[in-house]
Amino acid sequence: THTHTSSPWLVCPQLCREDYRWWWRSFAHTGSCGLYFFLHAAAYAHSELHISGPTAIAIYYGYTAAASAALSLVTGGVSFVACFWFVRSIFAAVKVD
Repeated sequence: THTHTSSPWLVCPQLCREDYRWWWRSFAHTGSCGLYFFLHAAAYAHSELHISGPTAIAIYYGYTAAASAALSLVTGGVSFVACFWFVRSIFAAVKVD
C-alpha cells in the first residue's frame, strides 16, 4: 500500500521540471527495492548461512535473483500504474481555453 501512495509524490518534481520521462523514474523509484532485497539476502547468506558447494550457492543466488526480479517488477508496475493514474487525473483537470 505504501508504493502506490508515495510514488506520485516522487514524480511531482519531475512534472514541475516538465520532464517527459517520468514513467521510467516512477518504475525505478520503487522497483529498486528488489535490488535492496537481493543485497540484504546476500549479506544474510554471508553472515548467517553456511552454504557449502558451488551448486548450493548457485541455487540460493539463482532463486534470490528470481525473487528480487519479481519483486522489482511488481512494485515498479504498481508504482507506474499509480503515477499514470495520478498524471492523467492532473492533466484531465486542466482546462485550455
